[in-house]
This record gives sequence, structure tokens and C-alpha cells, in this order.
Amino acid sequence: MKRLASTFLIALGLIATSVFAQYEDLSNLGGSSSSAIAVKQVCTLQNIRTTKTVDDNGVNTNSVAFTFSGKPSVYFNYYDAQKKAVVFDFYDTHIGKNLLSTVTEAPITGSSVDSTQIDLNKDTKGLQSDIRDVVRVTMFTPYDLEYEVQDNKTVVTMNFKWSGKKESQLKSAKNAFYWEFPVGLAVVGGVGFGAYELFLKKDDASANGNPLDNTYPSARPSSP
Repeated sequence: MKRLASTFLIALGLIATSVFAQYEDLSNLGGSSSSAIAVKQVCTLQNIRTTKTVDDNGVNTNSVAFTFSGKPSVYFNYYDAQKKAVVFDFYDTHIGKNLLSTVTEAPITGSSVDSTQIDLNKDTKGLQSDIRDVVRVTMFTPYDLEYEVQDNKTVVTMNFKWSGKKESQLKSAKNAFYWEFPVGLAVVGGVGFGAYELFLKKDDASANGNPLDNTYPSARPSSP
């Protein structure tokens, strides 16, 4: 139960960080005994390897493979719009001494690997501290990439496709947002002004009384 509670708290924390975070549980929670839960299994991120293939249409199929000495207990992946980066968080993981961490396959311009410790129970009174080692891999890119994640034993792989056409589409989408917002405001303002000119202004004139609209009885000639 403590293991399940810890996993639940991890999920809540990442949801607060990013709405689009994806959660993957690599541990066998159902088969864990109470004695096994007390022992935290820590693995090591040993290598980050990138591969790329190009088809006849100029589309790149990219893979970023994270290789571990064992398995992270859980991991999260999401796009951080403030940092402009795709982020992977691996729990109960250490950084390998000979780790090669640079990822520069377009549209990823660079990467960093950091480690920290998190107490999953720090905000819950009455629970014993649950300290976890977390390795965070940050891959910088201005685009919220569409990608898939696969895990196979000790390897977690991020796969995505990229091409000049895809980059143009994402750039157009970003530019469209910056143009559509002010244009939308202008259209709304124009509609409001037109409605005022056609209806409200006319009603105001009628309410105030326009002397040109006043009619008077015609004079009749007197009878002889």
C-alpha cells in the first residue's frame, strides 16, 4: 500500500507540473511483498544513444534510446513550454559515470542530464519520509513534438519523425496563433462598432427626438 501511495503522489506532482505529462509504471506493483517494498531498487542511466534513418521523401525517423543497468521504478515524459524542452524524469535512478548525454538530432538542439532527490511524503503529515533519486533528461526544442515511447527490459526509447514539411507546419501553427488573436479582437471590435452604428445609434436618435422626423398637420383653406 505504501508503494501504491508513493506512486499516486508521484502522478499528482507531475500533473501539477504539466497537464500533458505521460506516466509509465515499470514496476510490478501487484507482485510486490511488504519486505520487497522496503528495499528501494536503484538503477543507473548508462547511455543515451540517438539513431536516424531517412526515407525517399526526406522524412527522418529519429530514435533516442535511454539504456539502464536495471529498470526505473516509474518515469514521466512531457513537454515543458517554459523551458521549451521535452523532459524525461526517471525515478530511483542514478547517472552513470561514463554517460554520453548530448542529443542534437533536429529539431532537438541540445540536452542536459541532472539528478536530484525528492521526498514523496514531504507534504503529507504523519508519513515517514520517502526519499527517491530522480534523473531528469531535458532535450531542448522550440516545438511540442509528437512522439511515441517504448520500453523493453532495460531500454526506454523515444521515437519521432521529422522533416522540413513538418517544421513548416509547426511554424505556421505558431505564427497563426500570434496573428489570429489580435485579428480576432479587431473583428470583434469591428462588429461591435457596426452594430452601434446600425442599431444603437439609431435608437439613441429616436429617443432624443430628431426635429426632422417631426410631422405637423397641413393647413386647410377656410370655407367660403
